[in-house]
Amino acid sequence: MNKILFSDFDGTLFFKEGFHQEDIEAIKTFQSKGNKFALCTGRPLGGVNALMKGKIIPDYYVLCTGGLVLDKNYQVIYAQEIPFELVKEVCQKYENETIIGPHCLDEKYLYFKYVQNDAPSYIKQFDSIDEFKNRKIYSFSLIESIRAKEITKEINENYPSLHAFQNVNAIDVVKRECSKGNGILEITKLISDETAGIGDSYNDLEMFKVVNQSFTFKTSPKDIQQQTRYTVSSVKMAIDILNKE
Repeated sequence: MNKILFSDFDGTLFFKEGFHQEDIEAIKTFQSKGNKFALCTGRPLGGVNALMKGKIIPDYYVLCTGGLVLDKNYQVIYAQEIPFELVKEVCQKYENETIIGPHCLDEKYLYFKYVQNDAPSYIKQFDSIDEFKNRKIYSFSLIESIRAKEITKEINENYPSLHAFQNVNAIDVVKRECSKGNGILEITKLISDETAGIGDSYNDLEMFKVVNQSFTFKTSPKDIQQQTRYTVSSVKMAIDILNKE
């Protein structure tokens, strides 16, 4: 049976120093054998496209922590919008202690309230959240927080229609019924491949619950390692294990 590997992006496939070439080559070989590769990330499309260009062509995209699912041609398979006024309320509540960023279906850009001068050109700064009033928002992020765990808990307790996921020092927020796991399930309605998932943080736990084989890293928190079948050192190592099964 062919397999599909769902991979987290930051800290799993993409690092401060960029991609690891051995991972890229392993993914391409994996796909060439009839298997599939899918991104499963809190980022929107504009947050991965520029980085992935010329390296990997995913077969599917689970974006915005499951709030938006696309095929390889960017056609929508599943989408759940968050009402703008709700996005605005939460962002304004935490904008003094985090950097806020709403996520839409934009192929080119990733948006945040504050952007460093040396930031990549695909990251754009906006002045007011009201600029997104007439756009479809599938998730939003609150990044660079020293209270990520606490804010995640507060949002989940105070906003019953939202689901917040901690991602290291960031918080990814979607509609309550959305998660990486639910996004994967939408894709499995269309295919019969054996599923596998790899990730490094708490927002990946829902992914691990729905795949046949789960992978995390030796550097991941111990409680995450305890909820996966395999502990590996790279995406390549995970693919090597899948190829042997």
